[in-house]
Amino acid sequence: DYSSFSGKHVGSSNKKNEQVRWMLKDRAGYGSHGNRVASVLEIYDLFFSELSHTNPRDSIICQSIVDPPMTIKGRKFSLRIYIIYFPPCKQNGIPAEVHLSSLGLVKLASAVYDGETAITKTASIGDQYMTNSGRGDGRSSDQHDLEYLRATFEINGLDYDEMWGKIKYAVRTVMREFLELKNDQSDHSAQRNYQ
Repeated sequence: DYSSFSGKHVGSSNKKNEQVRWMLKDRAGYGSHGNRVASVLEIYDLFFSELSHTNPRDSIICQSIVDPPMTIKGRKFSLRIYIIYFPPCKQNGIPAEVHLSSLGLVKLASAVYDGETAITKTASIGDQYMTNSGRGDGRSSDQHDLEYLRATFEINGLDYDEMWGKIKYAVRTVMREFLELKNDQSDHSAQRNYQ
């Protein structure tokens, strides 16, 4: 919701706010293509130039970047977690099923994260923030399995099972909302067809 974002971040613009970074992701981006890091003021400019004239299907995801980030060997990382969704079969009374795969990927950025450089030097932002090995720009980024993450957590005294429990909770919450939205859409569709 842009008005909420604007009131919280743009309306109270100050030096600290200008340094807050946001990750902008195109809706159908792959391999970090279309991803970019932006300041609050850049998002503001983007909204009034580009976004206000685009189709809603071309919407952009805007995520606040956590600073300082959790790192592995000094590098930011992301997790690729796979979910398998089986839609309900209403004719047979079978409910929807959602399964969370314990197989996944840990993707590390190609450069060590340096908060000061990440804010001030645009050239190194992509290397410090982007964790996708499919960027296709010749820079390598490490990729590991979740067992690597578990071992890294244990070495650093972190609770992997607690983190995994939070991922399960997040997936459960998102999928519950998704299924409610799908049910609402099918109810409206049925009402339109009936009328």
